[in-house]
Amino acid sequence: MKIIVTGFGQFGKIVENPTTTLAQKLKGNANATEVFVLEVSADGLNEALAPYWAEAEASDEPFIFLHMGVSHKGTAINLEQVGYNVADFRIPDMRGWEPAAEPIAPNGPESYSTNLPVEDLAAALGPHTNVSTDPGRYICNYVYYKSLAVTHAKANQHALFVHVPEFTVVSEADQLATIEHLLVLLRATDEA
Repeated sequence: MKIIVTGFGQFGKIVENPTTTLAQKLKGNANATEVFVLEVSADGLNEALAPYWAEAEASDEPFIFLHMGVSHKGTAINLEQVGYNVADFRIPDMRGWEPAAEPIAPNGPESYSTNLPVEDLAAALGPHTNVSTDPGRYICNYVYYKSLAVTHAKANQHALFVHVPEFTVVSEADQLATIEHLLVLLRATDEA
């Protein structure tokens, strides 16, 4: 099984993205195959993830894409259930793209839902973890929809987006422990 974990870099008013820190601390985690930080841009993330998406599409091997992003107004860790086929950026991405209600995939479905048991995962992760159906319509939703589009047709391939709050809301130690626990649960998903 391959588990690809991503965080995001700076954007807008977020100079120190907590998911950059989380990704850096997860490097070397035995349950993560690859861990890296994505540029907050559609082109940048497409360039970084294209080889992994292509590998997953060409393979029958179990794959999980675990993406993390910050919700600057967040009050808990949210496991996102749905990715939507719309890019509606309130600010330009880091390469200047600012779509207004544009489809991510012109011929794609309106949305994809993860095939992971997010309610069970959230319950196992504890009281500061919730399930959400609104990943926004910025880069977080963009990457999630793209990964869901790649994995939706195979029962052993999954995608999950996790929105985290600032470390002042849920501490860095608690967020890291939650993501590490989530990785253990995700690895067990296809080993059960």
